[in-house]
Amino acid sequence: MRTLFSDVHWTNLLIIPGMLLGFTVHELGHALVAYFLGDRSQVEQGNITFNPFKHISWLGAIAFVLTGYFGWPKALQVNPQNLRRQYLDAFLVAISGPLASLTLSLVGLLITLITASILVFASGSPTDQVLSLFFPLSPNLPPTFNLQALSIALTGYIFISSFWLTFTSLLPLPGFDGFIIITSLVMYIKEQQIAPAQEPTSEKQPYTLVNQEQRRSAVVDIHFKIGTEFHNDKKYDDAVSRYRDALRSDEHFGPAYVNMGLAYLAKGNRKEAIKAFRSGIQYADDQKSKQEAWQQLHLLSEISSTDEEKALVSMASQGENPWLDTHVRPNWLNFGLGGGFLLFTALILYSYLFASLIESVRG
Repeated sequence: MRTLFSDVHWTNLLIIPGMLLGFTVHELGHALVAYFLGDRSQVEQGNITFNPFKHISWLGAIAFVLTGYFGWPKALQVNPQNLRRQYLDAFLVAISGPLASLTLSLVGLLITLITASILVFASGSPTDQVLSLFFPLSPNLPPTFNLQALSIALTGYIFISSFWLTFTSLLPLPGFDGFIIITSLVMYIKEQQIAPAQEPTSEKQPYTLVNQEQRRSAVVDIHFKIGTEFHNDKKYDDAVSRYRDALRSDEHFGPAYVNMGLAYLAKGNRKEAIKAFRSGIQYADDQKSKQEAWQQLHLLSEISSTDEEKALVSMASQGENPWLDTHVRPNWLNFGLGGGFLLFTALILYSYLFASLIESVRG
């Protein structure tokens, strides 16, 4: 009697390198596009990284290993309110993952075919024999982890895993990219059909909760920007008033707490500055503002209050300029080093594999 996993072979484990690489490239495609379209929460979530374990869904990985073709990575959390064009950008974010997987699949296939062609030409071996070194052809599967198994893991399975990831991610089912692609595209088309019916002088979109949040965010940005202008002009009372207006619209807007604390410092009001920084640590919804508030509290703690005149000068120096580096940015240096390490490791592995295959087929 055949069981559910009767066809599972140990060589299914060879798909793990291609699966991890595929998951990483797929989710990086989503995360990078979401970041550049305005969703900077991808940085705080740590999604812009080459670390495969940040992108893996363990249930999806187990399914991929058991079946060899069906699995899924960890779903990317995107805040649509952060996107500049809600539905169109949601569509672009959703489709970027499958496109990244398809690109990786085609690159993997190209490398595999080029390597196979070179081996056939260099050794004169039959094409079927050479292809068996790259693709898991039953019943000639490797009995143990040998050169053939390593070759399959680093060539054929790179192509196969990314190809199936592209296909399964496009399924029009909830939780898959295909469902988001279809729904966001339909909503975008409906949005464009509604827009011409509005008055020509109005640029507002149909009233929805999301649009209400977008308008609130715009109000916050306006108050904050005017506040920083007053701050730069050393009009600290006006700056504090504007920062408070921003916080009335969004009590979780961390940069307003930080800059309000700095404005109080410039005025020499240590008590209110400490209160503003502590509120930022408590209420801000982004890590960068929390860290900046902690840093300002630390700097303030080093200013001694025993010499009042000297303390006022130091606080004024600390708070005279607003904090403008408010946007969370990826650590591009670490990201580049991660990508460089991945390429270097791949170069070493493929050089060893190619040299070993040449020696094997010639022997």
